[in-house]
Amino acid sequence: MVDQQALGRVLKEAMKGGKYTLGTKEVISQMKTSKLVIAAKVPPSVQDGALAEEAAKNKVPIVTIDKSSSQLGRMLGRPYRVAAMGIRVVAESDLRLLTSV
Repeated sequence: MVDQQALGRVLKEAMKGGKYTLGTKEVISQMKTSKLVIAAKVPPSVQDGALAEEAAKNKVPIVTIDKSSSQLGRMLGRPYRVAAMGIRVVAESDLRLLTSV
């Protein structure tokens, strides 16, 4: 289970600082600059495989949360679905909390 407080803190900081990328295709293309990927729990697709492959290649951890893409979009204050979010700046302590699961 993902630490909800740490997740909320990371999402809030990323949104406030503008240090994020939204959308699976965009996250894949910007993987080299990402420190962490947050993915919604959605049915697996071809893009999910590409996302996991690119993340492994660049040694970027993926945290899959127990929320749908619609719920993740609402958490981020967006009126649309967000399947994946790449975060470029994250505190080391928060990164450890989220990836230690």
